[in-house]
Amino acid sequence: MNELIKIKMSDVERQSWPAFLEEAVANQNHFCLEVESEIKLCDNCDYLFFADEKLQFHSAELGLMCFDFEESLRYHERQHYALRKEPLARALGIKGETKPFIWDATCGTGKDSLLIQIFGAKLKSFERHPAVFLLLKDAARRYPVTFEIVFGDASQLTVEETDRPDVIYYDPMYPEKKGSKKSALPRKEMRIFKDIVGEDHDSSAFLEWALKTAKERVVVKRALSAEPIRPNPTATYEGKSTRYDMYKITV
Repeated sequence: MNELIKIKMSDVERQSWPAFLEEAVANQNHFCLEVESEIKLCDNCDYLFFADEKLQFHSAELGLMCFDFEESLRYHERQHYALRKEPLARALGIKGETKPFIWDATCGTGKDSLLIQIFGAKLKSFERHPAVFLLLKDAARRYPVTFEIVFGDASQLTVEETDRPDVIYYDPMYPEKKGSKKSALPRKEMRIFKDIVGEDHDSSAFLEWALKTAKERVVVKRALSAEPIRPNPTATYEGKSTRYDMYKITV
């Protein structure tokens, strides 16, 4: 994603916009927000808008999407997870007093980052799509989290040795199965998200970068039936519908 992605933004309630939104409009080197009058936008447009004190995305095909960190975190807090039984915690190497420094390289809707926060690890999350990043920033504004959310492609950073994470977590966007029934479609939020972001066509190259950057391991999230991005992971940890392929760094 080297080229800036143009995103339409409604000017509705602009006097109430949080500071980070105005900063994003002004920062044309990172974002390309085209602010337009609400009356010029229509139901056939995809655009961001700020209303009811929160940033939302309007999808012409699927409706509205907004991230809610409070709801997700409160749900996780009620679960009282046992780390030794959680596939993601085991894959990431989170156990007892062992709390690795993790980069979530593909923050997405933020749900996995929130779960990793609950597990107690030190975390930094990256999101390279500008509309999704702004939705994440607004969710964190409304309900602060303990991890930093960074805009950009983690693989394009120059990483100093002292800044390297212990673990890189990677959740590539893979295509829907051909022939899947409509009843099997994911919930609306994820459908809108996939429509915004599209597929990850650089997953193999991204994994190779991650293996050179992480100190201890790389964890890749996959559907249970999906082939590994790279053959022969060190270990796999399976949940009900998801698999975590772990690659141990052996340098």
